[in-house]
Amino acid sequence: WVVYHMAYHPAFEERLPYAVAIVELDEGPRLISNVVGSADLESLVIDQRLVLVIEEEHGVAIPRFKPIS
Repeated sequence: WVVYHMAYHPAFEERLPYAVAIVELDEGPRLISNVVGSADLESLVIDQRLVLVIEEEHGVAIPRFKPIS
């Protein structure tokens, strides 16, 4: 994963900071997605359990993940 603190496109400025991660599903496939719902993105760890969250953006369903507390 990586935590972005600088927007490389104006569309992402309001999201800063945001995390992008390779998430491995229990079934095996991997997705590149965002990790959301964590106030401290610097506390993410490898093999941390996450749960799927579907968020809508501009009428499109986007799969994102949040840490299981």
